[in-house]
Amino acid sequence: MTHPPILLFDFDGVVITQKALEYSALTFIRRSFYNWKNLHSLRLIDIARLFEESDSKNRLKAIVKAYKAYKLYIPSRWRRLLFFIKYRRMYPRYEIYEKLSDGLEETLNLLLKKGVIAGIISNTSRKRLNYFKDKLNLDRYFSIFISREDTPYRKPHAYPVLLGLRLIKNKIKTPINKQLVYFIGDLPSDIECAKNAGIRSIALLSGHGKRKDLKEIQPSIIIEEIQDILKIELFEKLLLD
Repeated sequence: MTHPPILLFDFDGVVITQKALEYSALTFIRRSFYNWKNLHSLRLIDIARLFEESDSKNRLKAIVKAYKAYKLYIPSRWRRLLFFIKYRRMYPRYEIYEKLSDGLEETLNLLLKKGVIAGIISNTSRKRLNYFKDKLNLDRYFSIFISREDTPYRKPHAYPVLLGLRLIKNKIKTPINKQLVYFIGDLPSDIECAKNAGIRSIALLSGHGKRKDLKEIQPSIIIEEIQDILKIELFEKLLLD
């Protein structure tokens, strides 16, 4: 007995827009106090990503990571640390305005009616993921939620995906056929994660990743918008049945 297709989603930039992190980044870039350098090749979302990748429940660990991550952009050591601390305090204030990515709700409604199983695999914190789970009623769409606290390894390691598939297997009581599993993300680390887990990868170009980087990593499938999931052969056939 086989199972319906499984569609796993990265969270920030795919499920939600992540505008709060970008708005906060813009606020700090405008402050000459930090003496920003090398911003010509850095987008707002890149600043936000550096923060997200550095952040940790262990504050000392987070500060050390951020100290290194922003070295090229904020030369002053103490200003660098101050920026991270203030950024960490600021962005949650704006997350109340965060919403689902355009087209996601309609796409998921169509797929779920056909039995597709959806889940979230994220490097974000459990506290933050739970906040949005409740705020946006994500249980309507997603069967499993994997945060960075749920796994000893973050993406691009395969473990978060493999853990998610193990949870789905326990729910549906059927062995997982990896040929029926897709992971959609907007960063090269998402594509690497899918490859490492032995499943199909979908690169979303309208997210926060750079188009060039996503194409170079050679995902299984490339789509422009979230609605283009419905044009993928497997899901297109499913909708026609």
